[in-house]
Amino acid sequence: MKVALKLALAVGAASGLAGCVEEARIAMPSGLAASSERVELTGMGGGERGRFRLGSSEGRFTRSSISASYDGGPVVRNLGGGSFELAGPDVAGVLEGECRFDEAEIKAGSVSFPAKRFAYRCRFRRDGRPIDAGLILEEVPARPGKLLSGRTRAGEIHMGGRVAEIRPIHDMAGGRLPTAMPLGYSLELDGRPLGAVDLNGPDKTIFAPRSGPERELVLAASLALSVLWDPGE
Repeated sequence: MKVALKLALAVGAASGLAGCVEEARIAMPSGLAASSERVELTGMGGGERGRFRLGSSEGRFTRSSISASYDGGPVVRNLGGGSFELAGPDVAGVLEGECRFDEAEIKAGSVSFPAKRFAYRCRFRRDGRPIDAGLILEEVPARPGKLLSGRTRAGEIHMGGRVAEIRPIHDMAGGRLPTAMPLGYSLELDGRPLGAVDLNGPDKTIFAPRSGPERELVLAASLALSVLWDPGE
């Protein structure tokens, strides 16, 4: 069976997205900016691999994304993932993440229909050993219960016995029109705002608790979300 593979032009896509919303920043959840620390993530732009800096810590990352169609048929499968490794004062030991995504679409001319909804899953390690932590991000209705609702992404991360919800942020600061795909994500723990990550542009901004295990949870989730080449973009 012949399989046609096309490498996703993620660098160009990311540049195009950034060009559309170059000055856009996420609308922060109420009170979060004042109660959290702003941590800059630099170096994790549009490349397939490289080194990055997160606050006072440093790391390296990889990422990939491909589209596969079988015998020129209508079903196109999008596959990919990413990994990161971080060491420094912002985390305990060496924190690693390994992530994969999968989805399938049926192409009918210029229209596409979902055959398998997008799902992104990550596992984490510390000093080379698996830890009880994981992240899942899935495609969900933007407005649950509405038949013709658009789609967005949402999920959760569990780490250290804590489970935080990951919610998409489409709204921009300043009240401009929401974006089709999330500009970033917020994290909530037991219904209270915990942190957020602004993914727009080559450098990312993380709003994390100032200390404690919840800080590492937000940093781990933000790195996993930052390394993703979302096929929706």
